[in-house]
Amino acid sequence: MKKLGYFLLLLPFLFAFGKNQKPQHSKYLTKHYVKVPAGKVYMNSQGDNRLLTKAKELGLDSTAKRAYIRGLDSCSEFYVASTEVTNIQWKEFLMYLKQEGRMQEYEANILDTTVWRQRLGYNEPFVNYYYQHQAYSEYPAVGMTLKQAIAYADWLTEIFAMRDQGVKVTFSVPTKKQWIRAARGDAQTHYPWSGQCMRNSKGSYLTNFKNFDAANIHYNNDYKRYEIITPDDFMDGAIITAPAESYYPNKFGIYNISGNVAELVSDDTVAMGGSWNDTGYDVRVESEQPATQPKSTIGFRMVVTIEE
Repeated sequence: MKKLGYFLLLLPFLFAFGKNQKPQHSKYLTKHYVKVPAGKVYMNSQGDNRLLTKAKELGLDSTAKRAYIRGLDSCSEFYVASTEVTNIQWKEFLMYLKQEGRMQEYEANILDTTVWRQRLGYNEPFVNYYYQHQAYSEYPAVGMTLKQAIAYADWLTEIFAMRDQGVKVTFSVPTKKQWIRAARGDAQTHYPWSGQCMRNSKGSYLTNFKNFDAANIHYNNDYKRYEIITPDDFMDGAIITAPAESYYPNKFGIYNISGNVAELVSDDTVAMGGSWNDTGYDVRVESEQPATQPKSTIGFRMVVTIEE
């Protein structure tokens, strides 16, 4: 009976897969996950002079040089979550473990809320409320390690294995190749959207990042130093993270794959795409930051592979 509540949470997905129904027609996948078709992946962006120099040093011919500079690869079809994993989703994970009496796993997967603390700032409200308060339910979960993110993916896989759907559904943290494929598609751009600007044609920002200009730089005569003055009204509408389904999706329908939180990948100790605390330059697809410990700037999203 304990498992009944969790089946209710996941009914839209569980019953969408009939034995005579193709997985891509699932109402749950249509709503929460988007299909990324098989195709080529450019692991690098255009204009990286370091790669051009290295290709010349290797003495590659023109075809091999182009492939090397672009980091050309290929990727099989998969589904990816349209949003980052949220606080409410992580709470469901922990609630399941606790009610099943799996206390060792429960305690091992509690998020580190102290990631919000700053030595030179007062962030205790975020420490106390970002994960706990229902107002942040739909905000991206932060403060986890890669090991914890993988545990969350394994739990989802376990839940869906409880019902024989005639298909094998496997959740995982994306590989770097899958993540870049989901962000760029067939393009070789710096950002998940077309063009190199941070705004759309209507002047609206396309993601959550640290945006400021010369007007925000102030010289403090008392301390004889330059300081960044944070605007009261953030131009992108967010002081820290924003709700996971904010701003504008890319062509696949994926929200905030660059910006908001940098995202963990399963095959490297980095987080991709930059975060709310990075400038526009550092929320490019190829942007990486170390992910060896939990941070308030790092989250993740799920990918799904389906075998009939």
